Amino acid sequence: MKKIFLTLVLFFGISVSSSIHAYADDIATDESGAEQISNESLSDEVIDSLTIDDFVKAYEISSSDEEFKDLSEDDQNLYMIKLYNEIYESKSYRVTARYLPSAYENLNSAEKKLVKSYPAQAAQVYTASSLATKRTNALYKNGLHNGNGDAFRHTYWNAEMATMLAGYGSSFNPSNGKTNAKRWADAHEENKNQPANEKQMDLFNNNVGRSIVNKKYSSKDLEKKALAKVDAGSCRRIVNNKVVATTKAR
Repeated sequence: MKKIFLTLVLFFGISVSSSIHAYADDIATDESGAEQISNESLSDEVIDSLTIDDFVKAYEISSSDEEFKDLSEDDQNLYMIKLYNEIYESKSYRVTARYLPSAYENLNSAEKKLVKSYPAQAAQVYTASSLATKRTNALYKNGLHNGNGDAFRHTYWNAEMATMLAGYGSSFNPSNGKTNAKRWADAHEENKNQPANEKQMDLFNNNVGRSIVNKKYSSKDLEKKALAKVDAGSCRRIVNNKVVATTKAR
């Protein structure tokens, strides 16, 4: 796993001389034995400091490590916890994170619990959301809030997320991916201030996106399929405070 250290140096300027296995055992203490950030958990302070770009970088680092995919789920989580903590410690300032488009607020309590319980999945989830946001902004000039663009973003996000969370190689399992994606998407909608019709719309479009994943598709294919769902009126938007079918308008 020495590749992770080279990548960390490139991304964060962190010098690491020991192996990943020794580092995993020793990260909780420095050379003097003083206690540092735990290598087995994530604090709210760490989570609140992570931006969507940080999650994307963490995903890129783990994806570039050939041995990461062969780790057990528990070891992948420990790997990501250490990585998130390193990112946090490398910051010269603290920022407040935003994970989906500007219409969304910071992580709610349900999402924070998921980040703590499934740190490896978190990098995939927010990488998928970042990709969905970028593609939505590229494809839609209008309807980014409660319109066709909003519907596409949620649909594509869930399709991409379900694919990422389905596993690697021969272990790819669409059913598991959908289950995992639903957990994260449902948690995101646990917002007491969100209007009921917007939650209804979002949950509907999230489900449409997950339904696309019945086998391994490329991101390009997932985008096309999500766009086709929106164009065909299979997704939902809001017009005059009513949840209605989407259209081809962009």
